[in-house]
Formats: sequence, structure tokens, C-alpha cells
Amino acid sequence: MSSTATCTARPAARSTAGGSTAEEDLLTVYAEAFERDADPEDFPLEAMIAHEYGHQILARHPRIATRVAGVSEASEEILASLLGAMLCSEDADRVTLFAKAAAELLDRGQSAAAANRQLQELWELFEALL
Repeated sequence: MSSTATCTARPAARSTAGGSTAEEDLLTVYAEAFERDADPEDFPLEAMIAHEYGHQILARHPRIATRVAGVSEASEEILASLLGAMLCSEDADRVTLFAKAAAELLDRGQSAAAANRQLQELWELFEALL
């Protein structure tokens, strides 16, 4: 296993939507993800995987990919978290990912009310597109 420093230096999971089909996609879950899953202060493994699947949807879904092509990395993280929240069956995971997306918007200088309003609007848009 990697040291704690290594664990914090890379994500617990990452996905690559480089394949032309979903079958060619790659999801790598590092051993640290399972260690982090045991920590109630960290993101649950299911939420991490849902977030990564959000990236897959952003890259591949025909109605979404064209709309988000060229967005910044920070914007993609927000959108992947929001999509991940939509996919989660557990309320706690949904809340965690929604909060992650909101925190990213707050870090970018938006007020809490504006961030919540923007995320609600994006949620409704994604519901219509999916």
C-alpha cells in the first residue's frame, strides 16, 4: 500500500472515457479508495464511483457532450459531481456530491444562494437531457 502522502497526491479513483464505446472505458480504483471508504470523514466509495461515472456521461452522452465540450476542468468537476449526485441511490451520497459541487462554486466566488440556484437549474437541465 502507498503511504498517506501518496494517497493524498492522487485521486482515489479516476476514469478514462477514451474508448469509442463504454466497454472500452477504464475505471481505476486505487487501494486507497477502500481505505478512505472506511473513513466517515471522507467520500464514500459509491460517491467516488458515481462522480467518475459523471465524467463518462459528460464525455459520451450525445445530448450532453456537445453542450459541455470545451468547459474548464473546474466546471467539468462541478458537472461530474452533480451528475454523480443524480445517479446515487443513497441520499447521503447524493447530498455529499451535491455539496461537493456547491463547494466548488463557492470557491469560485459565488454566493450560497447563487450556487444552489445554478445547481438546481443544471439538475433540471440534466434531467431533461437524460
